[in-house]
Amino acid sequence: MALTAMLALSPLAGPVPSAWAQNPPPTPADKIQVSASTIEVMDSTQPQPVTLLSVTFRTSNPADLLIRFTGECALFTDVMSPDGNSKANVKVWVELDGVPVPVTSDPAKGGPDDGKVVFCNREVQLTSPDVIDLFLRTRESHAFQWGALNVGNQVHTLEVKAQLDVLVTGGGAAEAAVGKRVLIMEPVHLEHDATF
Repeated sequence: MALTAMLALSPLAGPVPSAWAQNPPPTPADKIQVSASTIEVMDSTQPQPVTLLSVTFRTSNPADLLIRFTGECALFTDVMSPDGNSKANVKVWVELDGVPVPVTSDPAKGGPDDGKVVFCNREVQLTSPDVIDLFLRTRESHAFQWGALNVGNQVHTLEVKAQLDVLVTGGGAAEAAVGKRVLIMEPVHLEHDATF
């Protein structure tokens, strides 16, 4: 199966010649990998999703796609008593051509779902007559894999999105950050009538 990625987004491509800067030619590939090391910070004032990674590619034949995302996820929570509570989690999902890729599409398995998975999660609660300020900061690496079935022959855009969900009561705050991250997309041919 042939898969082509836009040269400008290929992680193995060298400098893009100036004649190709606006409209690079497609290059064949069996897998696509994109990565980033910049830190993407999310806080409670930013309710909109953020795009962590994006790639444009072409499938030359109908295919099924295995999509893997790995990244560092950090949560920062600050809670003050009495009766302070802070809940925070980061949800991550992938979109193919602007449509979320579900974790499962099989109705017998609860699908199709919204494709969102929790990458990091924390709840901190303080109940004390004394004023206590507790600040927690953690960072871990997490990974998840999605599958897209029967993707047609055309140019596609694949994006990894993330959103911080926060509930803070009393005195407190919550933030999240996604650090080093990698997206790998691999075209495969699964059995007919395959489901995720």
